[in-house]
This record gives sequence, C-alpha cells and structure tokens, in this order.
Amino acid sequence: MPKTIVEKLFSQKAGQELYAGGTAIAAVDACVSNDASGPLTIEFLERMGVEQIAYPERIAFVIDHYVPCPNASVGRLQQSVYDFAARHGIKVAPAGEGIAHQVFDELGYLRPGALVVGGDSHTTTYGYLNCLGVGMGASDMAMAMSSGRLWFKVPETIRVNFSGAVSRGVSGKDVALYVLRLLGTNGANYRAVEFGGEGLTSLSMDDRRVICNIMAESCAKCAIMPLDRAAREYCDERGLDCTEAAWPDPGCNYLQTLEINLSEICHMIAVPHSPAESVALEELVGLPVDMALIGTCTNGRMSDFEAVYDLLRNYNGRFMVETLIVPGSREIYLKMIEKGIAAELLARGAMILPPACGPCCGSSPGVPRDGFTVLSTANRNFLGRMGNTKANIYLSSPLVAAASALKGRITDPKEVMHDAI
Repeated sequence: MPKTIVEKLFSQKAGQELYAGGTAIAAVDACVSNDASGPLTIEFLERMGVEQIAYPERIAFVIDHYVPCPNASVGRLQQSVYDFAARHGIKVAPAGEGIAHQVFDELGYLRPGALVVGGDSHTTTYGYLNCLGVGMGASDMAMAMSSGRLWFKVPETIRVNFSGAVSRGVSGKDVALYVLRLLGTNGANYRAVEFGGEGLTSLSMDDRRVICNIMAESCAKCAIMPLDRAAREYCDERGLDCTEAAWPDPGCNYLQTLEINLSEICHMIAVPHSPAESVALEELVGLPVDMALIGTCTNGRMSDFEAVYDLLRNYNGRFMVETLIVPGSREIYLKMIEKGIAAELLARGAMILPPACGPCCGSSPGVPRDGFTVLSTANRNFLGRMGNTKANIYLSSPLVAAASALKGRITDPKEVMHDAI
C-alpha cells in the first residue's frame, strides 16, 4: 500500500509497517531542548529516577529563551541545565550562540529522514530538510532522552502542492502566512503537512525553513518536504547523510490536498491577534507603526538580512521607528558584521540584540510600550506575546518590516525602491 513521507519515516523508525492512525515505539535520532522547557524536562527525569541517558551524543540544550539572563530565578534554572548536561555528557550551546532552531542545525544534528523531537512547538522547522520534527512537552522529552525511543501515533497527512513561482520580493514568510490562512489555527491539529509540487523548486532552503516553522501555528504535528535537488545540494555542502531520506509514493492516501499557485501570492500581513488572520499588504498600507522587529527563529537568517541590506543601500534615510534586529545565531551575526550589514543597520538607527528568542516572546529586553503597533517577522502575534497586552502585533516578511520601519507606516517595499536615491 502506498505511503506518505511521514508514514514511511515512522515505519523506518519503528521497524514495522505503519500507516496513519497506527501506533508504535519509534527510535529517536535527536533531541533538542532549551532553557524554557529544559529545566522541567530535567525535573521529570529526576522524578523518574533516571540515572543514565541513552544517547547523550544525540541531545543538545540551547540557552536561547532568556538571553541575557533577566534575573536570579532564571539564572538558577539555566544553571540546572548546565549541571545536568555536565553529569551526562550532553552538549550545551550557551547564551549568545543563538536560537535552537538555527543552532541545532548548525551543530550538525539534522539529516534527511531523521526523527527529531524538541521541547518547543516550532520543532516543525526541521521538516525543511526531510526530517520528522515533532515538538512535545517535558514528560515526553524526558522519556525520549532517557530511553532513545518514544510512543507515537502516526498522523494523517495534508498535502500542499505548489505550482508556479514566487514573484520578485515575495518570500517564504508570505507563502507561510498564506498557507496558514487556508489551514487555520487548528486546521492541522495532530496532522502532518507535506509539501511538494514543481513550485517548490522556486523556494530557497531558508524559505522552506520559514514555511515549516509557521506550520506549528496550525497545530501541525509536523511539517515535511521531500529531498529535492536544492535540499540534496544543501546536504552535500555540509556532508550530511541522505540515505534515510523519504519521498511519498504515487497514489498514497492524503486527508486533504491544497493546490497553491505561488505566482498568485503577494506580500501578506497577519493582523492581531492571530498568525492565521492574514491579509494582503495593500489592505493595510499607511497604517502607522511604532516598532519593528526583524529576525527571530523564523526570519533571522542571512538571506533575510541580505534582503534588508539591499533595500537600505538603495534608500537614503534612517528608520523612523524603534527597530530591533535579532540574528538567528552568533554565526549569522558574525557574517552580518563581515559583510557590513550590521554597521549599516546600526547607522540607520536600529538596535541589534543578542541572537536569542528575547522580544519575540517577551522573555528579555525589547517589550513594546502601551499602545504600540509592532510589525514583527516572528511567528506569533498573540495578545501579550511580546510581553505587553496593551500592544498590537502584526506579522510580515523582513522586506516589508524594513520598508515600513523606514517610512513609519506599513509600506510596500516597492515604494521605498521608488523613493531610492
């Protein structure tokens, strides 16, 4: 019987034939946790009386949610992560290295066909590399770390077929918001979202990361893409093993299929207070903005900052609103410095914050003031998400956020290019 990608990978990890609805104990290839979920996972492990971790080399903790550490209480929680990791020989990426969903990749824990579990809902990001990326709670993470295996129910799959190609300036963030609007905030609850179609070739690897990341907002169990030519070249450059990669079989069973022509997607903006409530940019042009946030685990990659840099080089003016920049990792930050991007952003009035979650979830400096309208490139705009229930958060691509920050109002990037030097 034909299988979806998810059915194939769960079958491989469980060593038995599995289809949607089936259950099995599957081998976990990698675990990632952070300073928000990690301490509770450790608490569960201690309550379970676990004395030995099955595969410590497959696990990494990333200190990313509270950076810099805001108080002594959080400091003690972070120290519990360091102490536990030291006892069991587990790697810790310290504060300042970056956000888990970027750093875990940079550290080489990902490979096509891997089953990756994380103590964060946006573990779905790893589907861009043909990984089963599943976010889960602390008790499940504790079991995965202690045994190297975990109980799963194989999810049904929603197929998204891309055709056409994105227009110039339109990014993976626009595509992600468009797909999320179709699915809704609960439309993929405990389901896999599988992407494919000829249009996928027009999307960069960073575009694909963003799309899989945002699928967490539809409550997807995981999001996954096939190993196509672009993905294989990405793996070859990094020396990643592709022998466990999986593709869907012709005629496999999908719960639902969405047909999306990428050429029909324009710049999208999610309005408060749901990432699934998005509209075309043109509907909001002119809306005053008080703060812009560019970066985070969704859009804090080099390609994002390069797009912003290209926009700035062709426009003579400073940011008119408070503009926060959050690189996804130290590695990305260093490249921004080397290429002059960081200096250009600073010269235009932006503030560059440490590579961490920070203002995205209101856990570190960058909280908007009462009444602020924020245009953010993050993945969530829930009420109070950035630490203030009296602020309104809109979501957009980095290009739209930068153009809007330069003008002080929601702006089509084409307007900034038209007003260029």
